[in-house]
Amino acid sequence: MAARKTTPPEPQEPDVVEEDQAEAEPPKPTAVEAAYVAALQREREGYTRYDRKDRAAAVEAELKRLGAPLERAVTRPPETA
Repeated sequence: MAARKTTPPEPQEPDVVEEDQAEAEPPKPTAVEAAYVAALQREREGYTRYDRKDRAAAVEAELKRLGAPLERAVTRPPETA
């Protein structure tokens, strides 16, 4: 039985980005993404309030990955009764 000849795959062309697209604003986040970012910001505020720097840093890393603005959380002491 003769071996079949195979042709190598054709090279992929690099992604071409037009100039107009390169300077365009990124797409707006969906409602779900916006809610997720808001929840992360509240979570970070709580961690900052109770001096959990390690957890706050992890949340900030996720916010940065999402491209969300990193406003600093306002820290205030917990309310006591």
